[in-house]
Amino acid sequence: MTNFWKANGKWRIGRFIFLAILLVLVSCFLYTFHQKILRQLYLEDQLEQQYGLEKDEYQVKSYISKYGYGYDLILEDEPRTSYSFNVREKNGEYIAIYSGYGFRDGPRDENDFRAPEHIEFEQFKDEP
Repeated sequence: MTNFWKANGKWRIGRFIFLAILLVLVSCFLYTFHQKILRQLYLEDQLEQQYGLEKDEYQVKSYISKYGYGYDLILEDEPRTSYSFNVREKNGEYIAIYSGYGFRDGPRDENDFRAPEHIEFEQFKDEP
């Protein structure tokens, strides 16, 4: 007769706990990845609706920060500048928020103080 808690003299419960923890970790990863993709698609849709930007005109790099899911938008005609957006969920709907711009590489000389070319993102409003 075999014991339920032991198999070949080893504890079976350890395997069950390991599989349960592994299942929880994989589920959390898949949920986070799925949310990142859904929010990126929402941001791309808003950019196309408000500014007419096609998907082949820019690159999107995503990250997770303490403020939620963040996206850096790099336009093909302005590769030095990245525009930052956050996509949050409020009352069951996504909201995209423009959070500023940054230069990807430093100025080429110390007197290079050019502003980004696409200032229209300053007026980016996404009302639910």
